[in-house]
Formats: sequence, C-alpha cells, structure tokens
Amino acid sequence: MSNRLKFTLLMVLMAILTGCRNDNEGKLMFDKIKAEKSVKLSNEAQSPSCSVSLNMACATKESGEVGQKINAEVVYRLFNQEGVSMQGAMDQYVEQYCLTYRSHMLPLYNEDRADSTKRSWYEFHYIINSTTEQTSRNTLAYLATIDYSEGYANSVHELQPINFYSTTGNYIKTSDIFVSGYEIKLTPILLKALMEKEEVNNLNALKAKGYLQTVDMYVPQNYIVGESTITFIFNPSEIASLELGTIELVLTYAQMGNIIKPKFLKSLQ
Repeated sequence: MSNRLKFTLLMVLMAILTGCRNDNEGKLMFDKIKAEKSVKLSNEAQSPSCSVSLNMACATKESGEVGQKINAEVVYRLFNQEGVSMQGAMDQYVEQYCLTYRSHMLPLYNEDRADSTKRSWYEFHYIINSTTEQTSRNTLAYLATIDYSEGYANSVHELQPINFYSTTGNYIKTSDIFVSGYEIKLTPILLKALMEKEEVNNLNALKAKGYLQTVDMYVPQNYIVGESTITFIFNPSEIASLELGTIELVLTYAQMGNIIKPKFLKSLQ
C-alpha cells in the first residue's frame, strides 16, 4: 500500500470518528423531569384532596460524573434519599406524601365531616419547581422553589438553593466558605445590611417595619454563592412578618473580610 493511500485512509477514518462524536459529552446540561399525583381524602364527591407536583431540573447523562454527583446531592437534600435516581426519588416522594396524607388526615376528617366550614383544613398541596443558574465561572446554584399548603389559609413559599462547583459537582458546604466560628462575626454584618436595606439605623425601627419581632438576627441556611457576593435568603416568616415575603441580603466577599477562607476565594477564579 502506497504512503498516499495510507494517508487517505487515515483521513477518512478521522472524519468518521469526528462525525460520530457527541459534542455535548462532558458538558453540564439539565433536562426537566416530572412526577405528579392527586388523591381524594374520602369517597365523597366534594372530598378534600391532596395534590403533589414535582418539576425538577435533572443533569443529563451527557453531564457525566459531575452531573451524577449533582443529582445525588439534590436527591439527598430535597428528598432525604440516597442511592436512587432523581426520577425514582420523585416517584417515591409523591406516593409517600399522598399515602401519609390519607392515613393521617382521614381519621381527623371523619370527625369533622359534618362541618363543611372545616373542609378547607384538609386541602393539601406540595409543589417543587427547580432551575439551575451558573453563578460564577466555577459555581452553579440549584434553585428549588417550594410551595405548599397543609390546611393553611395561605400557601407557604420557600426558596432552597443548593450550591455546587460546576467543574467537579461537589456540594459547597459552609465549612468550605467560612472560617470556624464565622456566625459570631457574620450575624452583625447581616443585621447592618438589613438596616441599610430598610434605611433605618436601629433595631426598634426595624421591628416597627415588621422585622425581628420574635427572633434575633442569625445566619440563614439558605444562600447563593456568586462570583463576588453571597446572597443570604430568609424565607417568609423567618425574620419578618409573612406579608414581607422573602428577604434577600447581598454581601460582597470584601464586606465579610477574613471570615471567608482564602482557599474558597481562589476556587472561584
């Protein structure tokens, strides 16, 4: 076989392999998957009911090991399950929620069945919608918006962010970000930020606006890691009256100073 023929065959083979390559392989990509169920509490035509709807962002197979790690952490954080796919966890969750609803609430409803004014006490729903956001070059936030009502007059709305390194799929823990004992220094910084946001200069003025009437300021569990900031999220009723809704306080890394680990700041670059 001549050298020219060998070269031609090699080029053809390379073209075939290139054409068969999946250009998305290794990229972090998400699809939406769903699980839904609705059940009546009793056999009555006007029976109260429970509706569960989960609409979740799920890392695709093309996302590889990084996507698998993110999915596994989301399943653990939101559904308290391990070793099961996101779809499997969602399916189990809706089934268990509806089963628990009927087993716990039906005996109580039977006692109140004759009183139609109490029927709304037994109307339940639980909804999760989730999205993802690339929050810096190396970080990603998985944002789960949760809306539920268990016989309440008003629905409860919560935002639960889960922060990841998008390059590795590792969950970003508070111990990755902050030095030990950070809460002591961070709490007054958050309080100052809240005062500045509300344009007041003392705690009594904050209380008059509906803040911190029953609790002291604290560092929330929910936050979103960004390239130059962290957004701390207080869900409704956590530090303020319900009508004030979700409270977001944005602090720069410079504002938080030496309570941020240098290693963490370096990981964002």
